[in-house]
Amino acid sequence: IGHTRSFGPEEQELFMTVAASVAAAFENARLFAAEQEARRTADTLREVARALSASFDPREVLQTILRELQHVIEYDTASIMLLEGQRLRTAALRGFEDLASPANLVFQMNERSGAGLAVHRRSPVLIPDTDESPFWARTGSDNHVRSWLGVPLIAKGQVLGVLNIDSRRPNRFTTRDMDVAEAFASQAAVALENARLYAESVARVEQELEIAHRIQSNLFPRSLPDVPGLQLAAQCLPARETGGDFYDCFVLGDPEDTLPDAYVEAPDIARGRVTPEGPLLAVMVGDASGKSIPGAMLMAVARSVARSEARDHVAPPAVMRETNRWVAHDVPHGTFVALSYATLDPRTRRLAVSGAGQLAPLLRRADGSLEYLQPEGPTLPLGIIPDVPYRALELTLAPGDTLVFYTDGVVEAHDATGQLFGFERLEALLAEYGDEPPAALIDRVLLEVGRFSGNAPHHDDMTLVVIRVDSEGTQGA
Repeated sequence: IGHTRSFGPEEQELFMTVAASVAAAFENARLFAAEQEARRTADTLREVARALSASFDPREVLQTILRELQHVIEYDTASIMLLEGQRLRTAALRGFEDLASPANLVFQMNERSGAGLAVHRRSPVLIPDTDESPFWARTGSDNHVRSWLGVPLIAKGQVLGVLNIDSRRPNRFTTRDMDVAEAFASQAAVALENARLYAESVARVEQELEIAHRIQSNLFPRSLPDVPGLQLAAQCLPARETGGDFYDCFVLGDPEDTLPDAYVEAPDIARGRVTPEGPLLAVMVGDASGKSIPGAMLMAVARSVARSEARDHVAPPAVMRETNRWVAHDVPHGTFVALSYATLDPRTRRLAVSGAGQLAPLLRRADGSLEYLQPEGPTLPLGIIPDVPYRALELTLAPGDTLVFYTDGVVEAHDATGQLFGFERLEALLAEYGDEPPAALIDRVLLEVGRFSGNAPHHDDMTLVVIRVDSEGTQGA
């Protein structure tokens, strides 16, 4: 004490060694902390990417960005503004629970604002102290903001909006925060663009579905013909995707119809079968391949051609043969139409049925027995090859018989476990309730299919056409 202490070379060298070690320790600690921070940032960015890829809802996308951002940048409030023409509109907020909310805040692009500056520069803007910045204009909802970081949201070269990050403390944000915010903004912009494209796609699909439903509904007959001795009912329950079902019931041989002589044009088919003597009830039930507008257009073509050919030919095989030629010639490759076509003479109760890939109609006799009416010979759907020698199944119906045409949407309806409604359940329904009036029978089938399916969605149309031959006691009533 009281005298000067000098350090020798060895001591100085020791001090230098200790100082170097301390400096190295501090540097290692700093590097470790920076590495940990970078790891957290990378993890958060991966989580954001995962979360954003799981949603196409713009509001959910925006809130995910603001929520995850707080894990890597400490902020007090944050918002996202979207560019709409020449103005910026607030689209998402976080942290404004106890503050005046800028939910309806709008900036015109020609007004002074940090967000507008970020849009014009197309690059991040950092305002360390809003009280000293010429680019900051108080709006009332931002009186708490002392430092601000704004990053433009850019996707495919187009500015979509601005990510705003606020702090109550001046000089709060760093260049590192700017880099992280820019990474977030990049992901947000891509997610917003994907959400916008998805929304446009959904709207376009909805519009196409509406058009397809309109086409389909216009193809259904507005009313069914009134045929003495027969009861008719028909219904199509369209699926959301418009599965391509169609049906038609009309009378051939009305005074305004001109039917050719079947014996002249197709003697091998028509002789001993249907004749043009007196009106015939014609029934067609079909299912066109494809969904939405393409399926609806194919449905319209097939129905129009088949109806036209029915007025040029009497025998169902001839109608199917000629319709198939036109469809095979006119429709795109790979598309087809399943069709069942039948004629019924109400005077003789003589029925002729031809099929082209459509499910065989079910005949319930008056005694409750069931029979599938499957014609012999080829039954390829229309449009696959141009020349198919379709044949007909002919039989005579008896009073009290019920004929049921149906499409695959009925038997292929499934429940939540994937189990199909199936033919056995349909047969059981017809065996038990087949003596009900046609309209009531259709309602019964659709009700039971709905009960079986529960909440499982229907992906195909369900069409039923039912013809009942009046029993002896009800004929002429």
